[in-house]
This record gives sequence, C-alpha cells and structure tokens, in this order.
Amino acid sequence: MVQYGQSITRNDRYWGQQMTFAAQPIGEFLDDVASGQVTPSGGAVAAVGGAMGAALCEMVCIHTVGTDGSGVESGELSALADALADNREQLLAFADEDAAAVDAIGTAFESGDDARIQEASKRSTEVPLETAEVCLDVVEHARTVTAKGTPVAVPDATVGVLLTAAALQASVSTVRANLDMIDDESFVAVLKQRANEAEAAGEAALDEAVANAKR
Repeated sequence: MVQYGQSITRNDRYWGQQMTFAAQPIGEFLDDVASGQVTPSGGAVAAVGGAMGAALCEMVCIHTVGTDGSGVESGELSALADALADNREQLLAFADEDAAAVDAIGTAFESGDDARIQEASKRSTEVPLETAEVCLDVVEHARTVTAKGTPVAVPDATVGVLLTAAALQASVSTVRANLDMIDDESFVAVLKQRANEAEAAGEAALDEAVANAKR
C-alpha cells in the first residue's frame, strides 16, 4: 500500500511534459518503480504486465496468420490480434490512470478533506478493477490463441496468458485493499462483486488456455 502523506514527486523528464508510460523506456520505468517515488506503483506495474501479456498473445496471432494467411482460423486470429492490440493500448492507458489516481489520493489525504478523500479513494479502486476486467478479456482471448496458434509460437502465448492472469489477480488484490478506505457500502458491494466475478472467470479461462497449450 502507498504510504499517503509522503511527498509525491515524479520524473519531470516525463510527467512535466505530460508524457505517458508507453513513451517511457522500460528501463527508466523500472528505475522509477524502484525508487522513493510514490508512483508508478503496484497498479501501474500490473497494467503494464498485462499489456506485455497481451502483446505476446497478439504476436502469436500475427505469426500464425503469417504462416498461413488463408482459411477461417487465420481470419479469426487476425481479428483477435486487433482486439489484443486494443487491450494492450487500454492497459497502458490504465497504467497512466492508476498513477494519476494514486497522486490524487495522496493530495486528498494532504488536504484533510474527507469528501475529497472518499472521491479519490473510489477512483483509485475503479482503475485497478477496470485493469482487471481488461486483463480478463486478454486471458479469454488467449484460450483461442493457445488452441489455434502455430505450435512453435504457442509457448509464447502461454507466457502471455500467465503474465496477464497474474496482472488480473494483482489488480483484484489492489481493489480489495482499497475498498477498506471507502465508506459507501453500495459502491463497495458492487465493486467487490465485479472483482470476484473477474477473478473467477480469469481462473477458468487461464485453466483452459494452459490446457490448450499442453495439447
């Protein structure tokens, strides 16, 4: 958990210019994670991990279509590659949104305004839930990728689905931790249910994707 009340400072090379994590070299992103800065933190890292998993599954679709560009399955995988590309972009955007939400909640705690804290706490919980739900899309897509991808590339899809499933679980964990800060019981109940549903569906889809890969 973030220790709210800490000084929140980001790398001015990027945030001062309103650049995104997608535009930042990965080494510098990891340096910023492993630093005294509050952000990027767990939510952003999970989103980037999910995006990496989506990219691997997307790659397998592209390689499969490139091997045999004809037939119904190739058309299906080509469309799936596009969907995974969209998922990847969504997850990178959620990494930025998570950092912004964490910054906002830190500022809210510094203000001492309870209403502002509650509003910021809700957003800091919604973002990882939205991340988890996009990760679920990727894991569900991976069932088809591992079943129909070219055999030589399927192990890469397996890595991708495992990474994304871990990102889903990590995001759900963040949701549950952040719900403890929120007083709105109806809001908590809805998000808790969505988190539980995403977790359960993700576990089932992961099992199927891994079983496909083993076959």
